[in-house]
Amino acid sequence: MSDPIKSMFRTTALLFLSLLLAGCMRSGVSEKEVEPSVSKTQTYSYTSDIKPILDQKCIACHACYDAPCQLKLSSSEGLLRGATDKTVYDGTRIRNADPTRLFVDAQGQAEWRKKGFFPVLNDQGGSLDDNLANSLLYRMIELGQTHPLPANSPVPADIQLGLSRENQCAAVADFDDYASEKPQQGMPLAIAGLSDTEYQTLKQWIFEGSVIDEKPWTATADEAQHIGQWEEFLNQTPLRNQLVARYLYEHLYPAHLYFDELDTGNFFELVRSSTPPGQAIKIIATLRPNDAPGEPVYYRLRRVASTLVHKTHLPYPLGTAKMARFQELFFTGDWNVSQLPDYSRDIQVNPVAAFNDIPAGARYQFMLDTAHYFVATFIRGPVCAGQIATNVIEDQFFVMFQDPAADLAVTDPDYLAEILPHLVLVPQEEGLILLYPDWKSRVEAMDVYNEIRGKAYKRAEPEGRSLDDIWYGNDNAALTVFRNFDNAMVSKGFVGADPKTLWVMDYPMLERTYYLLVVNFNVFGSVSTQAETRLYFDLMRANGENNFLHFMPADVRTAMRDSWYIGSDAETKMSKTYAIVNENMPVRIPYQTANPKAEFISMVTSRLGALAGPPDILNRCARKPCYSEGATADQRRIEASLQTLSSQPAARTGMQFIDFMPDEVFLRVSTPNPDKDFAYTLIRNKDHTNVAFMFEESERRNRAKDTLTVYPGLLGSYPNFMFHVPVQKIEAFTAALHAAQSQEQFLAVVDEYGLARSNPAIWENFQWFVDYTRRTEPLAAGVYDLSRYKKIADLSSDEKR
Repeated sequence: MSDPIKSMFRTTALLFLSLLLAGCMRSGVSEKEVEPSVSKTQTYSYTSDIKPILDQKCIACHACYDAPCQLKLSSSEGLLRGATDKTVYDGTRIRNADPTRLFVDAQGQAEWRKKGFFPVLNDQGGSLDDNLANSLLYRMIELGQTHPLPANSPVPADIQLGLSRENQCAAVADFDDYASEKPQQGMPLAIAGLSDTEYQTLKQWIFEGSVIDEKPWTATADEAQHIGQWEEFLNQTPLRNQLVARYLYEHLYPAHLYFDELDTGNFFELVRSSTPPGQAIKIIATLRPNDAPGEPVYYRLRRVASTLVHKTHLPYPLGTAKMARFQELFFTGDWNVSQLPDYSRDIQVNPVAAFNDIPAGARYQFMLDTAHYFVATFIRGPVCAGQIATNVIEDQFFVMFQDPAADLAVTDPDYLAEILPHLVLVPQEEGLILLYPDWKSRVEAMDVYNEIRGKAYKRAEPEGRSLDDIWYGNDNAALTVFRNFDNAMVSKGFVGADPKTLWVMDYPMLERTYYLLVVNFNVFGSVSTQAETRLYFDLMRANGENNFLHFMPADVRTAMRDSWYIGSDAETKMSKTYAIVNENMPVRIPYQTANPKAEFISMVTSRLGALAGPPDILNRCARKPCYSEGATADQRRIEASLQTLSSQPAARTGMQFIDFMPDEVFLRVSTPNPDKDFAYTLIRNKDHTNVAFMFEESERRNRAKDTLTVYPGLLGSYPNFMFHVPVQKIEAFTAALHAAQSQEQFLAVVDEYGLARSNPAIWENFQWFVDYTRRTEPLAAGVYDLSRYKKIADLSSDEKR
């Protein structure tokens, strides 16, 4: 084992030992919950008056697993569940935590109290005044209202924000102490507060008893018909149908499913229930979707009850065409199932083998059909914070896929049988003792797999790869991934300048990556399970990169790969772990220049044609200015200005402002008509000498090579900052950025055009961005997240990684 890897494991071991010395405390939980006093007169409705306020001012932070104190305000169930000081994301815990998934792991307030959640609404009874005194929600917003941040003032230095913020989860009995110690940390936290009308509305509703007046949801006749058809399809008794249904469930459970022939605005999730269609759903609450259910399983469609938030919203269509496609893929071939796979750990860690009875071509094509969805599940993901895996990828890279007809795992059953034993994923077992031997055995298995793979492809394609080996099937064929520290995002098409690295994924890589980072990943797991996952994903990334390198001329492969892994430790690890099998194999692509990577991207884009999406005129304009087809006068003006910001390194004269930019910025360019305003995303791509290690990422930063990508529209879930620029000032805005050669000069641009957390206009602009996406991409729209929104003082600081 190399010294850097030994050092990494020693560091993890020391972390475990230090944590063993730490104790834990938990806020008190009410022993007995009493209904609040309820006024006979209800001034406001939860559904029409209260929920809109929570949706507009609260769920930008209080949604998903990363909600402070797990207080999820995106549904009435989350509000009634309350809060806890238990943390979901904890990269230091030595034991797996009990899962606390809303709608899954407990039903009703009593069950959540047993799991350590305490109420944020009055549970002590008493008078109407007691409804306020005993409501943590009210006490928090009252504190924020009485101690607001002055407009446009800096956030105090002692207020910690972001994922690194320590949970401050006082129950109502401890609130006076909290308020005394932290008078400026009411809600909303460190941001422009509620309007007087919003505050008085919430106060009156809580005072009158916090009545939830939601009516039970009832499917329309058309929805009921579609639900019935899909539940019938997924619950047939032949073994082939049962195996396909399980495969579909394990791949679609993260999705928000919608019926593409209807326009109801409702989304659904695929769940396992112990009750058959026609009866009320009773969730089978297993930690992972491929854990043993312990009872008969019925696959059911359940409506998504929470307000959609962008970070967890992964839409997937169901309809007549999709049903026909599934029938074509899975049931037209001549294949049989003699015995269903069990739910043992051996099956869980080898998904390619688990479903081996289903033809590999059907499985691969199913994933390719909606490759953007599958890549988004593990790149963007529904787990809200991807800090476990994101520092294993570059800040920008392109993704392509090997054509099924050129994938030996699809075309050669003997090859597939030979590699199956070596495709085992990390077991993600709890405990440090097993971490190194588990990982070492996986490295050895990956080495064997790569050797078998290399020999097989050398026999099958002795003259090397060609452009025909890339898949061009639909608009999912070319993707771009952007990483923003602890989260990432994926877009269709090749977006931005040519990246440092590219991936070409084949079926084994796509399937295993999905299971590694989604199905088998335990967000409530210990540091050892998280470390195992990150380490194995490192190997998977190298697989994708090396597969791409085989489309490059043999004489540039090593030098190109070496340029991605600079530094003695990286070079040592590279030589032992990232070896290029068939390094000298020829290639059947007629390259003409000294830049074959750019040629390859251009040739793939050309073959894709319209499927590649519109030309990226903002980042790939050869002779500026370039304009999008049909651009208005305002749009041409904006595009000409924004093109000057992109695709050049920060070290170049006039581009130093990149060094002060946060990772992800939403830009609104306004016109006299707000409905005609334009939205863009400014994405900082941070360069690294390598991404080969888990720790000390800041030591591997190469800031001089950072670049900016300008995206037309909104991309990502977590804006770090927002600019609002009138269209008549767009040239002045970009000129001011180019002139900013110091942090002080950059902050002057921020003062004029930026939306600081305490800016009274921040909420109006934030809501405009949400509404913009609802108007332009209604199926993909959700509320954005402000938990990573920067203080002005932190805008230009690199995160500690």
